[in-house]
Amino acid sequence: MAGRYLMVLRVPGFRSGPDSFEIESAFAEHLRMLRRKLGPLAETLVLAAPELSAQQRAPLTLARVEAREGIVFRGLCPAGLGRAAYLRRLPSVLAALREEVERADVVHAGLSDPFRPLEFPALVMARRRGKKTISVTDIDNRNSARMRYRTGQWSLRQYLTSRMVYDGAEHLQQLYAVRRFSLVLLKGRALAADYGRGRPHVKDFLDSAFEADQLIPPARLEAKLADAADPARPLRAIYFGRLVPYKGVDHMLRAVRAALDRGARVELQIVGDGEARAALEALAAELRLGQQVSFLGALPFGAPLFERLYDAHVLLAAPLAEDTPRNALDACAAGEALVAYDTYYYRELAQAGAPVELVPWRDHAAMGRRLLELGRDRARLAAQLRAARAFAVPNTQEAWLDRRVEWTKALFE
Repeated sequence: MAGRYLMVLRVPGFRSGPDSFEIESAFAEHLRMLRRKLGPLAETLVLAAPELSAQQRAPLTLARVEAREGIVFRGLCPAGLGRAAYLRRLPSVLAALREEVERADVVHAGLSDPFRPLEFPALVMARRRGKKTISVTDIDNRNSARMRYRTGQWSLRQYLTSRMVYDGAEHLQQLYAVRRFSLVLLKGRALAADYGRGRPHVKDFLDSAFEADQLIPPARLEAKLADAADPARPLRAIYFGRLVPYKGVDHMLRAVRAALDRGARVELQIVGDGEARAALEALAAELRLGQQVSFLGALPFGAPLFERLYDAHVLLAAPLAEDTPRNALDACAAGEALVAYDTYYYRELAQAGAPVELVPWRDHAAMGRRLLELGRDRARLAAQLRAARAFAVPNTQEAWLDRRVEWTKALFE
């Protein structure tokens, strides 16, 4: 069977030529691995998504994908359209989706913004045409509106709008998905349990990005353990990802300041870029963090990033809204412990065996105290570094894609 596998996502791509496109590097590797593992079911893998302009593409670090790899790109609309502009484009977007769905054997997408419908309509079209449908939800947003309101990110009006409009729309789509689509993958055990209610086609799916060959080599881990055992060496903390307000990187800076004020020896490296970088650099200067904090900019996913991660001891996570970042799993692969605010994702990782030190949500002073404790208790730190790699071994991208491919193939049996 020469199958055509259609993915409809909001991950924007850039058409670099008639037979190639560019996309975020980790996602490019994900597409290659997925197509390879699906075999005949994805003789051609089509990514239908918004399209970046040359100006939007210029500052980004992207990877090139060639059509000869069996992966092609279908631009549906310009990336970054506002609500009104998108709705004006909606008829042409839906026409393009109908065309791609008609040609596909499997359609893979997720839930949609009610004012920017894209992914969910593709799944509904596919179901009506008798295609196999795979719905993926990679975050449980049910508490996000409340969290954003409590942190002051949102006004009361924004909170109520989200609860009544956006959360309501997501809830209805999720109910439809578990009842009508062929396979439903939900990130989070609570999300899968609440909507799946025992349905065998609804799966809890931990969508990791790191590959098996990116696990910290055993010899490198032993060297790091020896280094970490020396109390004269500082505890090396790290954050890597987008620099946007809801990630709470400002809370991490305040946590480091709190730890230093209590006598801790700790350093923080911040790897990434984004709209909040200038404000974060200003805050670091205001807190007099000096050489204890360094901003390194973005690194491409792969060897340059993991070489940096292998040397770090602790990943910091301080989300101010619900977040399910794959960097938590990348950190485990690199042999890092996690110090995180107590939100559902990190709580579930801890329950699953990941070395996560939970501190109360929004309590950066508690995060600072935990850094101090880990810096002083090097035996505890070493145990967590070992546990991190052990947790990562069965949770590679290959392992989770194998599960997804097995579930997908079962749809045709």
